[in-house]
Amino acid sequence: MRTTIYKLALIIGLLSLAQAVFADVKITSKQTMSGQTYSNTTYIKGKRQRTESMNGMTINLTQCDLRRGVQINPNAKTYMINSFGETTRTAAQPTAATRTDGVVVAGGKVTTTITTKDTGERKQMFGFTAKHLIITMETVSSPDACSKNNSKIQTDGWYIDAEFVLDCDYGTDPYASNRGAKAGGCQDKYEVKQIGTAKRGYPVYEKMTMFDENGKETMSMVNEVVELSKATLEASLFEIPQDYREVSDASQLYAVAGSYNGSSTGSTAVNSALSTPSSMSLPNVSSPGDAGTATAGVKQAGVIRIGLVGVKTGAIGQGLNAADLAAAVQNTLTQYLKVPNLEVVTLDAKLASAIDGEAKQKECDYVIYANVSHKKGGGGGFGSMFGSTLGLAVGSVGIGHTGSTVGNIAGQIATQAIVSAATVSSNVRSKDEITLDLKLNKIDGTQAFAKIYKAKAKSDGDDIVSNVIEQAAQAIVTTVGR
Repeated sequence: MRTTIYKLALIIGLLSLAQAVFADVKITSKQTMSGQTYSNTTYIKGKRQRTESMNGMTINLTQCDLRRGVQINPNAKTYMINSFGETTRTAAQPTAATRTDGVVVAGGKVTTTITTKDTGERKQMFGFTAKHLIITMETVSSPDACSKNNSKIQTDGWYIDAEFVLDCDYGTDPYASNRGAKAGGCQDKYEVKQIGTAKRGYPVYEKMTMFDENGKETMSMVNEVVELSKATLEASLFEIPQDYREVSDASQLYAVAGSYNGSSTGSTAVNSALSTPSSMSLPNVSSPGDAGTATAGVKQAGVIRIGLVGVKTGAIGQGLNAADLAAAVQNTLTQYLKVPNLEVVTLDAKLASAIDGEAKQKECDYVIYANVSHKKGGGGGFGSMFGSTLGLAVGSVGIGHTGSTVGNIAGQIATQAIVSAATVSSNVRSKDEITLDLKLNKIDGTQAFAKIYKAKAKSDGDDIVSNVIEQAAQAIVTTVGR
């Protein structure tokens, strides 16, 4: 009898273990940059993962079984597929490309070294043993390289080896999208080197810091998990909706068709496919506010609060990602407006009536509307740096989730919270032109001022984005201070 009871207990224990291993998981995390806080939610089921940010406006799927990542824009009903390619440690020698004018231009070499160091430190986080890793990614371009990208990204984080971590065969080549000849017929050789064998696991806390070629910090972001729980998820949550249209690049992906009505296909899908989560053996941590909403809080006495509406883009020259430029303007303008007694909060609403309502709810005194456009002058373009730096950061280093899937963060917080004027302008070419159309309204709707700012690059790498933003920021500070 005792043997039978023992066997029964053993079977029950094994079944419980199997359920724990294969349980669906819901993870809420938050990202903090420049005093602004955003949040996203990740759902994991078997070999698949879904991550939502900004109220479901941006959705990323990782489908390990199909060896691909999918970026989805519910508002435009579009999606873009990133297949997991074969990693190329040393690319083939650059081939000379012929320009339309018949001139042959040979490229240079761009070398990225990724160093992973395990400090040996361990601590308990969410019921798991977390290890402390420092991951450094340094990119150096040769003098004759088409893409001048000398930068450093350091990620200091804590990672857990949990059963829900996706075991994908990513084989991602972070430079795959940039290996074709650049505008003007220039093509570089790319090389990626790995130092250190420590495996990352799932990040529960990461601080990522970006530095320019002079070692000056240009941007930092903290990503941390605030809630971990079991959930019951439907398989449909991890599929591409049948009525969505496939696109080939990010500019098409984020070209919203029609007006935003305040609802989200992605969020609706989660609500219908996600049942009430049951508790894991983890501490209960309250979730932050709505995804993608900057934490406004109570306005302090004497503080002027300005609401910043999502930056729009007009005409965009060849090679530039509209979403990258919009994010760069929004992030850099926020930085320039960090002055005493002035506070900037993001406004997520799209419709004019909804913007007014959100601005009043967040106790704003003014609202900023901005539209940026780019006119290509000389050769090259903006876009190449982001395809390499952000693609590599996501593909090889990992920021925020499984650590390897293309577009995990690039379509979400990387675009929204990492891109700055400095990183954009590093790829500006001589005679490129930026136009910033800016309007500042009082909370009652009356116009405080409106002006169009323009700047033309005098040389490659000229920071014309910061140029127009600095002028606009000064005008804003002067106006609100009267």
